[in-house]
Amino acid sequence: MANVFQKGTKFAQTALALLRRQVKAPALFTIKLGLADFKGAAGDVVNIKRPPLLRARDKGWRSANALVVDDIQQSKIQVALTMFPYSAVHLSPEEATLDEIEFVRDIQAPQVQAMLEFFEEAVIDALSGADFVLEVQYDPDSATAKINDPRKVASRANKLFADAKVPSGGRYWLVGSSVAEAIRDNDKLLDVDTSGLPEALRDGVVTKLSSFTVVELDALGEDESYFVHETAVAVAAVAPVVPKGAVGGGSIAANGLGLTQIFDYDSANAKDRSIVEAFCGAAIVLDPSVDPDDGTIVMSGSDPVMEFYRGVKVIFGSIGSDGSVWTFEITGTPTGGTFLLLVDGETTAAIAFDATNAAIRDALNAIDGVDLVKVTGTSTKTFTFTEPVLLTKDEGGLTGGTSPDITLTKVS
Repeated sequence: MANVFQKGTKFAQTALALLRRQVKAPALFTIKLGLADFKGAAGDVVNIKRPPLLRARDKGWRSANALVVDDIQQSKIQVALTMFPYSAVHLSPEEATLDEIEFVRDIQAPQVQAMLEFFEEAVIDALSGADFVLEVQYDPDSATAKINDPRKVASRANKLFADAKVPSGGRYWLVGSSVAEAIRDNDKLLDVDTSGLPEALRDGVVTKLSSFTVVELDALGEDESYFVHETAVAVAAVAPVVPKGAVGGGSIAANGLGLTQIFDYDSANAKDRSIVEAFCGAAIVLDPSVDPDDGTIVMSGSDPVMEFYRGVKVIFGSIGSDGSVWTFEITGTPTGGTFLLLVDGETTAAIAFDATNAAIRDALNAIDGVDLVKVTGTSTKTFTFTEPVLLTKDEGGLTGGTSPDITLTKVS
């Protein structure tokens, strides 16, 4: 085993190479942070400033109109190191006699696989725990084409991204096994050139629909599914230093991934030991909410309202025959502004915070494919649709009051 101990750095490089060949979810996302980002950071947190969002105004030709002066509103992406995953195994005397190739195959590769699964779950946990503003439905058994056809579902998600000003390119549809199976059953899939994708992703690519590359991820639940931009999640992976008491080892970091391989002697068990470890964290990337009427940033006190627009949650399967009746309530007593309602991903025009039932009804009925919606009630309203729909909301344009929000509930 002494020969292995003397080559700790080499084995750290091998561990990283194994990880980079297999890692899927972290490889999708381009915001990656390493040791240099966290050195000196208070509370192990990195705050990344984003460029201020401003909108040019029209003064009017040959006009004496006064200038409107906008405040610079700074917003940040915050990522923290919160996890310390590791894999530690004892080496028996028999294993201690293995040569390098056998060590990589029989010991290091399983350890790296364990780390891979942890990294994948950290990224997916951040994504699945997000408060999604945007949602669409995909039900292969529905009689409605815009819901049962994955091409039309992807087209709706593409429109939602475009409306939210999410950058073009680098868009993925992440799918669990059942969603992937349903998409593969469509007889009009496109063959995809995967040469430009990270090596680990190529085997998981299902097809390409609209602007999205469809990727199956084992870390997702079978019915779980999200449209994402490559900047939707910020990932941090830092290689810890090799302890001074270790017999051998090495740390390596590249392309946003970091690992440390340690070899030492466990005197309590009288066995050699191999450890692979890292520090990691993951966080979704929020954007300032923008008023759809004038393009200004929505504020809550002195801070911009931050929302998650870089991902779209997919509701897979039927929402039931009772999904055509919803209750609606505005909370927080807003004093101004507007809100949006989304029916199966299609957005209404901006609706005033104090809109009448008739105004809300007209906004809903103006959506293509929606007819004869009934809106009743006062503070708590009831929306009755003629067919099952997925109803979501965007309350980011509401102003005043105390944390104004909208509660939507599907009636059973």
